[in-house]
Amino acid sequence: MSEQLALGYSDRHEGQAAALAAATAGHRDYRHRLETALAEFVAARAPFTADDLRAAAGNPDSDRPNLLPSVIGVAAAQRVIVPAGEYRSCRRERRASRNRVWIGCPQEGNAA
Repeated sequence: MSEQLALGYSDRHEGQAAALAAATAGHRDYRHRLETALAEFVAARAPFTADDLRAAAGNPDSDRPNLLPSVIGVAAAQRVIVPAGEYRSCRRERRASRNRVWIGCPQEGNAA
């Protein structure tokens, strides 16, 4: 891996950690709801999308737009979930962007 790519991954992981830490204030529960919903999808071993996860977790904290991708990114980095395809988001905010379909990793012992 090139040094520049390694630095990019390091920056991304620091950003994910910061987004997750910012969502742990006592009056915020969206991170917990996301992680609980993710654990359910992983246990079901059924394909899911970020849109599915958002719907299962309920209303997001509107001032924490990076929380959902951070939860997914950390789970993917830990190989709790793996890519299972792609789709175009129907959410207007995403403007039909290309997104991944995920599935719980078949390795035993993983937890979200």
